[in-house]
Amino acid sequence: MKKSILVLTTAAAMLTIVGCGSKDNAGGEKVTYAKTSAEVYTQSCYKCHGDKAQGMTEKKTPPMNDRQAGELELDLYDVKNEGTNQSSGTDHDKMAHNMKKLFEKGFDYDPKSMAMYIEKNFYINPHKKK
Repeated sequence: MKKSILVLTTAAAMLTIVGCGSKDNAGGEKVTYAKTSAEVYTQSCYKCHGDKAQGMTEKKTPPMNDRQAGELELDLYDVKNEGTNQSSGTDHDKMAHNMKKLFEKGFDYDPKSMAMYIEKNFYINPHKKK
């Protein structure tokens, strides 16, 4: 019983701290994006991450098709926030620099939506038997 109460209390506290995934910005306005996640990926991201998110060794870009949406969302959030390494613990400095230029060209995205798009369209389950 005590364990259940502790789990529920912890979950409620986490939701209070991080919010419930609202797409509002810090000022409370709704954020709208000029392009869908599919448009952003197929018009920009694929150039370095590959047409199936497989990564490209010649460009030294990592694959994104080997992770599920939750992990990808953390990485994409990190990139959008200038490689602060607060979300996923990975080094995204170079991509964070590139993102500034991409945002200027209209290639902004919602990390959760983009992560779900990549997982749905490109994820390769390494544990799935062939």
